[in-house]
Formats: sequence, C-alpha cells, structure tokens
Amino acid sequence: MFFLTLIVFLIILGILVFVHELGHFLAAKLSQVKVEEFAFGFPPRLLCRKKGETRYCINLIPFGGYVKMLGEEEESKSPRSFSSKRARNKLFIIVAGVIMNFVLAGILFSIGYMIGMSPIRINPDTIGGSKTNRIFIAQVNKGSPAEKVSLQEGDIIEGFISNEDFSNYTKAHLGQQISITITRDNEQIIKDITVSNNEEAPVGVGVVNVPIVKLGFFQAIKNGFLEMVLTTGYIFVMLKEVLVGLFRGQMGEGVAGPVGIFNLTGEAVRMGVVYIIQWTAILSINLGLINILPLPALDGGRAVFVFAEGVFRRRVVKAEIENFLHFIGFILFIAVIVALTFREVVALI
Repeated sequence: MFFLTLIVFLIILGILVFVHELGHFLAAKLSQVKVEEFAFGFPPRLLCRKKGETRYCINLIPFGGYVKMLGEEEESKSPRSFSSKRARNKLFIIVAGVIMNFVLAGILFSIGYMIGMSPIRINPDTIGGSKTNRIFIAQVNKGSPAEKVSLQEGDIIEGFISNEDFSNYTKAHLGQQISITITRDNEQIIKDITVSNNEEAPVGVGVVNVPIVKLGFFQAIKNGFLEMVLTTGYIFVMLKEVLVGLFRGQMGEGVAGPVGIFNLTGEAVRMGVVYIIQWTAILSINLGLINILPLPALDGGRAVFVFAEGVFRRRVVKAEIENFLHFIGFILFIAVIVALTFREVVALI
C-alpha cells in the first residue's frame, strides 16, 4: 500500500507541477517571449533535450519546476525578452500558472461527476443527475465487534441505502452473527460479525452517509467548474485563517505538510479512483491559491512588482533587489515546509 501511495503521490505532484509550469510556458509563447528552459523539478539535472530554442529538462528534486525566460532575471534589449514586454504581458505570463491550476481543478471535478462523485460544496439535492448513497465507516470503537474482525475507517459498507438502514439491520440481529460486505482498496471483502447486545452500538462503528452524484457530460462540466469556484472560496477562507495564525507565530494543527499530504493521498487511494481525482483537484486549488499570495518568491509576489511597474510606467525596484527578495522569500517558504515536515514526523514517532 505504501508503494502504491508513493507512486500516486508522485504522479499527482507531477501533474500539478507540469500543469502549473505549462501555464507559464504557453503564456510566454503567446506573448512571444523566448523560453530558454522548461523544467520539471529542481536541479541537479537528470535528463535534458533541446528542441528548437528551448531546453526541456527533468531534474532530480520533484517538488517544483520552472520556466526560464530570456530577460526574466536581468534586463535584456531583445524584443523577445521578458523584461522588454509590457506590464500586462508580464502579468499574464506570471498568473497563467495559477489560472491553469484552477482550470485543472474544474476539469477534474467534471470528470468526477461524469464517473460519479460526492459533491464537496454543492448541495446534492439541487444538482440533479442520478444519485446513490454510500455508507462509510468513520469510526471504529475499541474492543467492539467491528474491531475484532478488523473493520477500518474508510471502509465502504455495501448493500445499505442509508445509515438508518444499516442501524436497523444490526439492531434486528442483536447477539447474532451477520455477514456484511465491505469495499476496501477497490476490493470487496465479506466479514462475519457477531453483533453485541448493546442497542446503542451493536457493531461498534460510526458511519456516514455519502451521496454519490453522476451527471451527463454538459451537466458535469457546468457543475464541475461551479464546484471548483465554491471549493476555492471555502479553501480561501481556511487559508486566510492559517496565514493569520502564522503571522501570530502559531502553526495550526490543520495545516498539512508533505507527510500529511502523503498520508491523505493514501486515504484517497484506499477509497478509489474518484477520490484520487477529487483529492488532486483540491490540491490543485490549494497550489493555485498559495502561489497567488502576494509574497516574495511566489507568483503573487512577482505580480505585485509587475503591477507596480505598470502603474508607475517604470521598474520600481531594481532587478537585483527584487531577485534578492524572492530568494529570501524562497528560503522562508522552504523553512515553513521543513517545520511542518518536522512536526509531522515527530507526531508519527
């Protein structure tokens, strides 16, 4: 399970990075800016191939990527350099990566609705389409009949249409042995459970009823992008609270670093393909929102400098100073990731 999770985690990371950098790349090409290098990951380099005027590289460290443009870090008089373009062209190139992350999330949610997905922010009663219910185990009590037969959180209980249906069935068989079918890791398993005489918790599990909505193509596209917008708004509010906490020197328990994201990816893998798609969309939105923050080293920070350049009709900060600020911002960003990772590793130990 660990290696499957690792493979899925790296694939998700690769998709998010590639799509984000592809946005910068395409915007640069549309703006007639020379792209010197399109890279996945950070150096040292593993593989490079030059096609036309651009080097396409795969680097060793997979946590990121970059598009190197002529005149991006220093002034260039070439008409095809980044520095020679108007502020609006520069701004378009900078924010294109973030836009692509949101577009990717909308596409993934749309695919999810075509397959059959649980809505995140849309009310399932108003969305239309065909609906089914899935009963998930949300909690397994210690010493319970469920724990004795190794039922786990995230298992799907098959054959019941609601929580009440499952509850009524178990209460009707107090003290008896029953067989239930669960789905785990996309595999169906039959469990024989001896129900206790405790009417409050006959099996000893907490279950949640999750509606699954399946839509036609055009409905899925419409609601997929609506889901993206609503989920973006919700994550934005959560992100704002996290940032306020960070500025106060508090790192909220709900903030996930690489280890936390890896573990949540494992949960998505256990639950099935649709949940991997949904989780990738959520990560793509998070990546887009974090990148657009007006902080040095992030796309939002670079956009602030370009916006000021457009307002004042000249570069407000020297290129050397701006690059230094972005470097400091990058170091601080890495420091936060390291701190999150350390906290998560200590928690696991």
